[in-house]
Amino acid sequence: MIQLIPVYKQIIWGGTKIRDVLHKETGPLAKIAESWEVSTHRSGESTIGNGIFAGKTLGDYFETVGWENIGKYAVKYRQLPVMIKYIDAEQNLSVQVHPGERYARKHAEDGGKNEMWYVLAADEGAFLYLGFNRDVTKQQVRKACKDGTVEGLLNRIPVKKGEVFYVPAGTIHAIGAGCLICEIQQTSDATYRLYDYGRVDDSGKPRPLHLKDGLNVLNLHRMPVPTGRSVPSANRRARNMLGTVEHISISEYDACGENTFTYPDAKFTVALILEGEGSAESDGEREKIRQGETWMFTERQFKIKGKCRVLIISY
Repeated sequence: MIQLIPVYKQIIWGGTKIRDVLHKETGPLAKIAESWEVSTHRSGESTIGNGIFAGKTLGDYFETVGWENIGKYAVKYRQLPVMIKYIDAEQNLSVQVHPGERYARKHAEDGGKNEMWYVLAADEGAFLYLGFNRDVTKQQVRKACKDGTVEGLLNRIPVKKGEVFYVPAGTIHAIGAGCLICEIQQTSDATYRLYDYGRVDDSGKPRPLHLKDGLNVLNLHRMPVPTGRSVPSANRRARNMLGTVEHISISEYDACGENTFTYPDAKFTVALILEGEGSAESDGEREKIRQGETWMFTERQFKIKGKCRVLIISY
């Protein structure tokens, strides 16, 4: 059992929920936009908090135990195929799009980015933008981004806790103010910002836009209004499949009492403790777990005891 320590990101739109709701120890940072829980990306690697690898990065760990244990992608790129992060939007995120694998490798020196959003908390009136509400042209999108009317072209979706949304590469999107999201994505930091509400950074300068690349990768067709898939809130031991991002499996459990989890085909498995506390046991080791922590299991079977809500991601 390996506890993962996140990398925190301060961005202009971030808030305080990662500290106040998830009870994470963010130190002196007043506001946190993102907490990179599982990352081997060069823009920020999570580190190991216990055992003989304590203080090492997650990439260092896999360099030692062998990327070949994760598969061809890991061997080729020296990265995990998945990143997991928490996102706290105190303000709207920029309207943006992510490239697919081929475009990203050629133009961004990075991977493509399909992602999935799991809504951990949502203030009253919180929403997401996801996809166009009509067929559009590049010229229409460019004009709307420049004159500030692009929001009128987008599906605006009210959200609530427990809903799940899939965001394939090429889909225009934005997380709205008041959302606390767990994002499960392909390993990538490639984002093309199309519109940013006229905001300026700490130096008074507008943040850069990436209209050329963004328009090159956009899916310009109308997207039917997505419906967030809700997860039962009652304590249940049954596995609730939320969806898949590439070959990544995502499941949620309301764990009450002792639960045994078995993933016979998984190359690695991580558990995010969303609520509550308890203990986890694997291969004779036992550790206390609590809300906000992220644990990686090197064995294919483990137990969780206590009363907690857990998100489990396996590859």
